[in-house]
Amino acid sequence: MLHTFINAIQGVLVILFVLMLGFFLAKYRWFDSKVSDLFAKVVVNVSLPLYMIANLTSTFTKNELEHSARGLLIPFLSILLSYSVAVIIAKLANVKVHRRGLFAAIFSLSNSIFVGLPMSLALFGDVATPYTLLYYMANTTIWWTLGVYGIIRDNKDENQNVFSIDTLKRIFNPPLIGFLIGVILVLLQIKLPKFIFDSFKMVGGLTTPLSIFCIGITMYEMGFKNFKLDKDSLLVFAGRFLVTPFITWILSHFIPVPKLMRDVFIIMSAMPVMVNSAIISRVYNGDYEFATAMITYSTVFSVVIMPFLMVLIKII
Repeated sequence: MLHTFINAIQGVLVILFVLMLGFFLAKYRWFDSKVSDLFAKVVVNVSLPLYMIANLTSTFTKNELEHSARGLLIPFLSILLSYSVAVIIAKLANVKVHRRGLFAAIFSLSNSIFVGLPMSLALFGDVATPYTLLYYMANTTIWWTLGVYGIIRDNKDENQNVFSIDTLKRIFNPPLIGFLIGVILVLLQIKLPKFIFDSFKMVGGLTTPLSIFCIGITMYEMGFKNFKLDKDSLLVFAGRFLVTPFITWILSHFIPVPKLMRDVFIIMSAMPVMVNSAIISRVYNGDYEFATAMITYSTVFSVVIMPFLMVLIKII
């Protein structure tokens, strides 16, 4: 167990080092919000889709991929169950009415790309990437439908229809399209030419450092001064780091999957609050400040919690 803890600590320290580098480069004005936006665009639209294609085609055989497909049930069900629990808790705990949709979304949905993917790579290595992407597939689908719908509902005057063509475009974003292309290539047993594969892999290598830099820049810009630890905040932390991982673990007893897949799903379910929650809250006149605080501090806390969670999943 000590070996597991030390390895987890070292994996987290890799994330923390790059995170703090991004933080201090932002502090000294090398990076700013425009740079962060640029990094995010490169990751989401270029490096991550190519990374997914290269990783899937080099990691999975057709039989292995077909066997892994049933694992999608665990993230879908765990997120939906966690969301339902959050809705109940919001009412019982008298969470502020204008933030209940946001509360349910950030309670149950995680930052599966900008923190989840680098953390998964640091803790498990490249072999865990396909399982990370399975979780991401469920997470992003539920976020852009149920999650965003709940945030819109927080504003009683907002009548925009969340189930629209725009929603479908957001669900079928470049990372998910890259994932689907990789799946199709594996199922059809098509191998990319070596120069294309190597090019995809090289560009895909930008994903992890740029993602972590984005978080470091965001943390610096959000700051630590205005955060107040209230009841709603503690409940969100409970959802992110206790309730959703516990539900994921319970489901793994009813839906048998390989141990590595189970472990990756548990770690992914305990990732911090989605960065998009602040953006969407702002667009739809939700509680933007609360979302911002939860993003910042759940990200910081996740770095501390991960080594202990890694030891726990080895025991269970």
